[in-house]
Amino acid sequence: MVTLKQLHDYVKENYEAGNYKEAEKAYKKWHGTNDYSYHTAKTAMKKSSLSDYQMGCEQAKKDYAESHSFKAFPKKGVNFVNRVTQNKAIEIERYIDGYNDAKAKILRAKK
Repeated sequence: MVTLKQLHDYVKENYEAGNYKEAEKAYKKWHGTNDYSYHTAKTAMKKSSLSDYQMGCEQAKKDYAESHSFKAFPKKGVNFVNRVTQNKAIEIERYIDGYNDAKAKILRAKK
């Protein structure tokens, strides 16, 4: 497993070697445009009538229907982030709760 220090050193070495110049140019070029597709998609999603919890439930159902498997989310990590940031990631926590509850319900029904 890579430690945070190793990751930092890797990024620093590559940055100092100039390996991110092309990415920086591309970002600056994109930033100057009016292409905010991510922002537009996020805004459209917020207008959805589904709550974060319900979106998690729906995603679990979709995952199971498509592949008979589920994703694993870092619930403890999100809980920690919420404690540290005064619930700045509460939407993610609610989504994970919905996903995990739907997952449990599907697995119970499967038995």
